[in-house]
Amino acid sequence: MGRMESQQRAAMFARARELSTRQQSWPQADRLWGEVVDAYRSAVRGPGPVDRRDQQQLARALWRRGMLSSARGRPAEGLALGREAVDLFARVNEAVTAEDRNATGPRRDEALAELITAMVDAGEAAFAAGEPTARLDLLQQAVATGLRSAGPPPGAGPKTREAMGTAYHNQATALLHRAITGASGDDDAREAALAASRASELRQGLADPARPLSVWELANTYAVYAQCLAVIHDLVRARMVLTIGEGLAGNLGPAGAPILAKLRVAARMIAVEEASGRGGAATEGRGRRWGWRR
Repeated sequence: MGRMESQQRAAMFARARELSTRQQSWPQADRLWGEVVDAYRSAVRGPGPVDRRDQQQLARALWRRGMLSSARGRPAEGLALGREAVDLFARVNEAVTAEDRNATGPRRDEALAELITAMVDAGEAAFAAGEPTARLDLLQQAVATGLRSAGPPPGAGPKTREAMGTAYHNQATALLHRAITGASGDDDAREAALAASRASELRQGLADPARPLSVWELANTYAVYAQCLAVIHDLVRARMVLTIGEGLAGNLGPAGAPILAKLRVAARMIAVEEASGRGGAATEGRGRRWGWRR
C-alpha cells in the first residue's frame, strides 16, 4: 500500500470505525481495518522519531480490529491483536506520563484510560478463546495499572474512572464465574463482591440521566453485585442492591431487558439462600465498608 499522508490514514481509520458500527458491514470493516493497521505500521516504521499520534492510532486500530475479530468468531486472533494493542498503549502511556506529571490531566487521563480499556477487552477475548485464567490475569493487570498510575480511582480523571469501573465490573464477573464453576469458591466470591462494590461506587459517581449508557452500566453492575452478595450470603445488602438495580433497569425501556434478566437470576439466588437459612453473614455484612485498600 505504501506510505500515506496523515490525513489519508485518519480518513481510513474513521471509515473503518463507522463501518464497524453496523453488523451488516462488518466484513468490509474487517478488510479495511487490516489496511488501516498496515498503513499505521508503515508510518511508525519510517525514518526519524516515531510520531506519538501515529503510534497511538496504530494501537487504537489494533484494538478495534481485535474487538471486531472476536465479535466475528475469531477470539484467538482478537486476543493476539489485543495484546499487541496493550503493548503499544503501554508505551504511549509511559511517554505521556514522562511528559506530564498531572495524573488527572487530559492527556494522562486519556492515555491511561485507553491502556486499561485495552487490557479489559483483551481479557474478554481471552475468555472467548477458552482462556479464563488469562482473562483474570489481564483484568488484574488492568486494575493494578490504574491504581499504580492514578491512585484510588475516585480521585482519578473522568476517563480513567470510567475505565476502572469497567475493569472492576469485569473482574467481579470473572471471579463470580470462577466461584460458581470452580473449586476456589469462597475466596473468589468475596473478591468478586469487593470488585463489584468498587465498580458500583465508581459508576454511581459517573451516572447521569442525560447519558443513558452510564445508567445502564450502573444497573448492570448492580445485577452482578447482587449475585455476588447472594453467593457470600450477605442477603440484606443483596436485597437492597437488587431493588435499586430493578428500579434503574426498569426505567431503561427495552435496553434494560438484559439487565432485568440478570437481576431475576440474582433474585432466585437470594431466594435459595434465604430458604436454606444461610443468611447469617448478612448481619455481619451490614454497614461493612469496602475500602480501596486491600
